[in-house]
Amino acid sequence: MKTHFHEGELKLQKKYNAWHDPKLVERLLKDHIVSQLIPFIEQQTTVILSTTDSTKNIWASMFIGTKGFVEVLSPKYIRIHLDKLKSTKADILFKNIKVNSKIGLLFIDTVTRTRYRLNGYANLLQDRLEIEVLEAYPNCPKYIQQRILKFSEDSSDLGAEQTVGTVLTTIHKQWINEANTFFLGSMNANGDMDASHRGGPTGFVEILENGVLKIPDYVGNNLFNTLGNFVEFPKAGLLFIDFEKGHSLQLSGKTELVFDQEETKDLEITTGTGRYWLFKTEQWIQTQTHHKIDWEFVSFSPFNPQLKS
Repeated sequence: MKTHFHEGELKLQKKYNAWHDPKLVERLLKDHIVSQLIPFIEQQTTVILSTTDSTKNIWASMFIGTKGFVEVLSPKYIRIHLDKLKSTKADILFKNIKVNSKIGLLFIDTVTRTRYRLNGYANLLQDRLEIEVLEAYPNCPKYIQQRILKFSEDSSDLGAEQTVGTVLTTIHKQWINEANTFFLGSMNANGDMDASHRGGPTGFVEILENGVLKIPDYVGNNLFNTLGNFVEFPKAGLLFIDFEKGHSLQLSGKTELVFDQEETKDLEITTGTGRYWLFKTEQWIQTQTHHKIDWEFVSFSPFNPQLKS
């Protein structure tokens, strides 16, 4: 029987008895962009991208540009105009896609809490990035904090300064402790990339004593795209944004799944799933002034768990 899912996804769907109507899956998962969502994509000013470096470490990146910087050439091809970027061009992505053209993208509108994921092949040209779409599908609005993005009047050069390392600093830990959102790159055994979003109440990412991040896996669509990728290829790239200052923190490292946590507190934290995943940082890149954009926080997602004090 034909399936749209790989072995990692199927393993977790079986574990959690998550049956999906093949006809519904067929309507959702496409090998092209559905016509109704082309206007949505072309109106976006933010896109999250996932790539791998020469040693198969995964990195998540963010592009920000003026409306129209993303152009849908056809249901199978997207063009990103790099001359319209308002975020740094000093991103590891540009180096990565020269050695591995597979890429994952997430178009996310934090005002309407709408998101659309796709993956495919990227071709980097002098002033543009062109992507051939292999798979595309919508996601639900859960756990997205509402923010309004406003372009700054400051048009000066970003002068993005980057530092790198392998161990999280005290500043990084404080940054992560105060986060209510991050973005995520993952990959399956076939090398297909995925870019996704994670959100929750402030501090939903726990930092263990050994520096490992512990992330709850909330109730979702039960497709297990990300966790299924971790089953097949236990690595990830995380991206944290300082929405007040415009800085970015990219982490690349290994993942580990933790299931069947049935204590009352664990069920409360995970919205009843009892699932977590761990992330051990192996490399990080911090970019000062990744962009000069004003992010106005409006509200937390109504789906975030309401934790008892």
